[in-house]
Amino acid sequence: MTINMQGRPFGGAIMNIVKGEKMYKVYRIIPKEYPGYHFEYRVLTKVKKDGNLEVAAYNYKVVNGLIEKGKIMRSENVPKKAMDAIVNGILKQTEKVSPSYLDVVDLTKHKTLEEQIQKMVELDNVDTQYID
Repeated sequence: MTINMQGRPFGGAIMNIVKGEKMYKVYRIIPKEYPGYHFEYRVLTKVKKDGNLEVAAYNYKVVNGLIEKGKIMRSENVPKKAMDAIVNGILKQTEKVSPSYLDVVDLTKHKTLEEQIQKMVELDNVDTQYID
């Protein structure tokens, strides 16, 4: 699903990337049944210079064409090995409300940030306007 955001309705970039950092993975948790609207929970991750991850997680839904975004939760020092447990916990909580599926965009195999961004654009799963 592509949503025309027409600007930056989330008030700016959700994640900032500085020189020497790259994206890691983007996790999308999407309920299989939409109760009259589109809902997603997204977890953006980047690899910091020290090798740990910075994480930004948020949810949003589109009701009658209007975007409603939840508060962004951030963590700036997450070990890579902890991410699977974190995402599985989020998925478990989401599935209490509605059966959901997990879509993981693994960007680790791309050597440069430019290649990672190009892959996200090709997949049309992640709107890169939220990454500075």
